[in-house]
Amino acid sequence: MLNYTMFVSDIDGTLVTQTKNIPVANQQSISAFREQGGYFTLATGRSYLEAKRFIQELKVDLPVILCNGAVLFDPATKELKAVSSVERGLLFRLLTQLETWGQEVEIFIYSLDRIYATRISPPLQEALKEHDDQFPLELIPTYDDLPDVPVIKVVAVAAPHTMPKLHRWSDSLNYPLETVQSSENFFEILPGGTSKGNAMEQIAKRYRLTIDQCAAIGDHLNDLSMVRKAGLSAAVANAHPELIQAAHHVVPSNEEAGVSHFLNQYVIHPRTAVQGG
Repeated sequence: MLNYTMFVSDIDGTLVTQTKNIPVANQQSISAFREQGGYFTLATGRSYLEAKRFIQELKVDLPVILCNGAVLFDPATKELKAVSSVERGLLFRLLTQLETWGQEVEIFIYSLDRIYATRISPPLQEALKEHDDQFPLELIPTYDDLPDVPVIKVVAVAAPHTMPKLHRWSDSLNYPLETVQSSENFFEILPGGTSKGNAMEQIAKRYRLTIDQCAAIGDHLNDLSMVRKAGLSAAVANAHPELIQAAHHVVPSNEEAGVSHFLNQYVIHPRTAVQGG
């Protein structure tokens, strides 16, 4: 019998390698967990189109946490559901502030099925092609041309040395928003109360599970909420130092099938008592 009934994994930097492939060992361990009655799903900052191939490859049948908890995708019904969205007036105030950063920051606005931007630099355009061929981007002339659709999150893309300034700027905001750095270049602004951890708890309740019955693994600051909430948690060796400090266990890196190690050593066959980090 499993000690932890639900397992939630981040995708980038955790489940997949740098080349965006899922190691065979990870696939096998996830299958073994599910065969023993475990519930498995993904939690990612990606939109549905960006995450689709991983959902299909792993045949995920639980609701999938997208856009860092702002969206849930139900594979059974194919429904995309916005958990929360940024109020339009607040959105435009936010965009006005972000525009003052000029060329230092590139801005992407996420709806349920599309990403909007007024510009994209050639280097970033090339990097996104290499990152994924499912980045559903639509360029618009100005923000006034933004369709009246629910906005799930805003992402500011910037160089790593700009991130501390973005953190200080966000700390000064008096808006009902959440902010999180999801990679060395991505700074995300989400509706208030939005997080992977809150979404994980919502899914657990749907299956009549407590948060203590959940295990979670991740690599960056956007995984902190679920790593802190889960009954058992792990950070891959390549994770952000703050996540490593918060997790119960540190496992091999994403390149070394750390997800498989976590499942085999601690979730499917628990061998040691959990020790907080």
